[in-house]
Amino acid sequence: MGAVNHFAVWVAAIVHFIVGAGWYTMLGAAWLAAIGKTEAQIKADQPNMAIPLIIALAVAIVIAYALAWLLPKLGVRSAIAGARTGATLALALIATTIAMNYGFEARSISLWLINAGYMVVGMAVMGAIIGGRKRKA
Repeated sequence: MGAVNHFAVWVAAIVHFIVGAGWYTMLGAAWLAAIGKTEAQIKADQPNMAIPLIIALAVAIVIAYALAWLLPKLGVRSAIAGARTGATLALALIATTIAMNYGFEARSISLWLINAGYMVVGMAVMGAIIGGRKRKA
């Protein structure tokens, strides 16, 4: 991946991960209610919390590299344009896909707002970081 600022990609992925930690800490009670589980049930279902955390970080890295590849092709050269593009992509691709799945799974709108909202905010932040950084020649 020539011309990708790998440092910006990794910073964006780590910041996205941290945003997720804050997001689900802040909305933890609402998220648990929306999935119909208690904290004890989550711990029993997932005794090794390292696995979903590793997956979350890996997904953030993949998304950050995809943004780093796409943003220059779209002419994004600022943090504001990067944030707008990241949020737009999250709304158009991720939030809609989650909504479609949740419709068939009869999941609540509140769960969709929590999960899709995180991706919109998280990808806006990643887009801002990557879009605002100068690319290597």
